[in-house]
Amino acid sequence: MINDDMVTEDDDDEDDDEDDDDASLESSDENLLEMLGLSSLKEFTIIADESDYDEEDKTASRTVPVVSDDQLDFLRNTLVQKQYTNESVFQFPEHYSISAEYLRILTEELVRSGPHNTKYHADRTFEQIKVWNNGEIKERGTLTRLENFVEDHPGWNELCHGYLRQILSIALGEEMVLFKEKLNLKPPGSSGFAPHLDSPSLRMSLGSEGPKTFCTVMVAIDDMKIKNGCLRIAKGAWTEDNCCSVIQPETDGSPDAGGRAGAISLDIAKKLKFENIILNGGSILLFNGWAPHRSSANVTPFARRAIFLTYNPKREGEYRKRYYTRMELLRNEWRWKIGLENREQRLEDEKNEIKALSSIR
Repeated sequence: MINDDMVTEDDDDEDDDEDDDDASLESSDENLLEMLGLSSLKEFTIIADESDYDEEDKTASRTVPVVSDDQLDFLRNTLVQKQYTNESVFQFPEHYSISAEYLRILTEELVRSGPHNTKYHADRTFEQIKVWNNGEIKERGTLTRLENFVEDHPGWNELCHGYLRQILSIALGEEMVLFKEKLNLKPPGSSGFAPHLDSPSLRMSLGSEGPKTFCTVMVAIDDMKIKNGCLRIAKGAWTEDNCCSVIQPETDGSPDAGGRAGAISLDIAKKLKFENIILNGGSILLFNGWAPHRSSANVTPFARRAIFLTYNPKREGEYRKRYYTRMELLRNEWRWKIGLENREQRLEDEKNEIKALSSIR
């Protein structure tokens, strides 16, 4: 079984945007680290402290976009739905984008709340990442993903239940509701995702009691490029009746790895044409639950953060709370199976996170 969280890939076409990516590196040392595929220990967060912004700046940066009448007319155009149907992907024009600065502030608020701070709840995932420290290669537990936070955070709540749901519903021609959210931090040195489909794993969580149709809205927080592990999608008129074969999940596997459905075998993936999705921070992309997608490792010294919001048609029901209740149960069952040693590792991961956050200058 392919572990989606750990597989990385080598791309033959990664030279296309090298000039643009090189411009983001700040020194010859960072160029060397990039060549080695390592992360430096310098912190990768863009905003060190929200207090660095004066009140006027913070007010301006927290403005959520408002959809104009012209933009509504464009989204209602059948050409949008036609492109989404034919390619399973639609990129919203830049004037629909959200302020990248605002997105980074919202992200920092979640990250800095910490695992023991109840101000903003979030389920947290860690990854062991190799880093370069004083001439040595070391591993440390690094926070790589946050989930289940929209309801407790006013800013994300407004954005995900408001603006993004509005433009998505208009574009697809029916009212959509949020099913789940995932904020990928993708810090320097983190791995990519193996090729997979979303719908099989999303359906498995609730089975026949849950929704059947899924659409993901991805918003780039940082610029998304080849070297920092951009999303890659195989475009096509993908549906449940026209989709890739997937590997059956392990019976007793982790619900986040081997126990997930939807993984595509490498033999099949090699026959697909995956396209690099290059985006500016704040840009919005839409893709359906049957579109094959993957990503590579982040081999730059900087984070590549993005939020992935999965919606389903309201006519199929609202299941977000039930989904996270079910996933918590499955994850707790998995933790129980793997024993005390791994529970101790979770506590160590939390200590590593607190230590890392306290070192941010």
